Amino acid sequence: MKSNIEFVVLGEQELELKEQGQKSKYTRIDVSAIDTLYTEYPEELIQFCQTNELKPPNKTSNQGFALAAMAANPNAYWDSDACNEYFTKFNIKSNNPNQAFNKHNQWGAKTNSGIERNRLYIVYPYALSNKHKMRKDFKFDGTVAQKNDEIDKIKSTITTDYIDVPNEQWQLGHKNPGSTDSSNDNLVLQPPIQGKYRDNYVFIDTLTKFPLAPKLKSMIEKKEVEFTPDQIAGYKALFDKLTT
Repeated sequence: MKSNIEFVVLGEQELELKEQGQKSKYTRIDVSAIDTLYTEYPEELIQFCQTNELKPPNKTSNQGFALAAMAANPNAYWDSDACNEYFTKFNIKSNNPNQAFNKHNQWGAKTNSGIERNRLYIVYPYALSNKHKMRKDFKFDGTVAQKNDEIDKIKSTITTDYIDVPNEQWQLGHKNPGSTDSSNDNLVLQPPIQGKYRDNYVFIDTLTKFPLAPKLKSMIEKKEVEFTPDQIAGYKALFDKLTT
């Protein structure tokens, strides 16, 4: 039976994953019930890493302590309070314990990162993250010399269009071309090359821009950009919220 996955916006930019109206199998960790610091990875996680040629964080690092605790409690999620409570309980020094429990998808284990807010867990049974899938066996399709040539072309373009442009040629433009706001909040300094983008994008800063709907539609039709089903659902939920 096909899973019916729904994304719902809860407050500002908060996404909660619901599957067929059922409660998530992940429940909040009870740190008070943990008596000993987890210092080893479960054998199942070790085998998963070996099979998929993954390199998990060092067990004696903060990320390693966090991973060991998460793996030992595979059906639990950790929020900020739980992360802080665990590190405090076992005297693990960190300016931001939450970060030690976050981003494990970077080294290869699939997590709920980007799906739920203030709920951190590693998906169980274990699965590979998209980050690992994107990076595994990635190679530039060409020789080292060709790769360096392409890099040099990109660097040359950036230098010509941005760095070498005299200050007096930079222009003041609106971040949002559809807005009538002329305050500093809606103004951005740009080199002349940005002129061709002004009617098609909202600028966040001089270099970062977001396509307006007509431009995004064109980019999607030309396959210049593609989104996963989860990303589409996330955007839809967010924009539906903004219109209500």
